[in-house]
Amino acid sequence: MRITEINRDVCKQLRVDMNEAIRSKLEEYGLEGEFLNGSFDDELVTFKVDIKIAGAMDKRDKPLSSSLTWYVKHLANTFELDEELILNEEYESQRGKYKLVGYNSKAKSYPLIMEDMETGRKYKFRESIVRDTLSRRVAWEWDQQNTLNVSMKGLD
Repeated sequence: MRITEINRDVCKQLRVDMNEAIRSKLEEYGLEGEFLNGSFDDELVTFKVDIKIAGAMDKRDKPLSSSLTWYVKHLANTFELDEELILNEEYESQRGKYKLVGYNSKAKSYPLIMEDMETGRKYKFRESIVRDTLSRRVAWEWDQQNTLNVSMKGLD
C-alpha cells in the first residue's frame, strides 16, 4: 500500500502497524514501548515514542507511586494498620473490586488511582472508598478483640 497523503485515518493505521512492528525487537532487548499520539499535516506525521525497560514504571506513574507511599504511611498512622495491609486490601464499589495503585496529591476530588482487579483498567476514585473500608476493618477488629476479651473474662 502506497500512501500519497497523510490524514487522521492514515496516522491511526500507521501507529497500529508501527507498534506491531517494534514489539518483537523491543522484547529482544528487554524493553517495552509504543508509538503514542502525534501531529500531522498532508506530508509529515510526527509521533511521540515511549520506550522503557520491561516492567518499569511510566513517566506518568512515578510521581503517583511516590505520592502513594506517602498516602499509605498517612493512612497507616491514622488507622493504626500495617502499610502492606492497606496496599493489599480489596476495595469494593458498586462496579467491582479494586486495588489501590496510585495517589494524585494535586487532584482534590478524585485523588486515588484504583485498578480494577478483574480487567486491570485504572480509574479515579474519591478517598472515601479507602477510608470507609479501613474504618469498617478497624471497627470489625476492635469488635472481635472486645468479644474475645469478654469471653475470656467469663472464664475467670
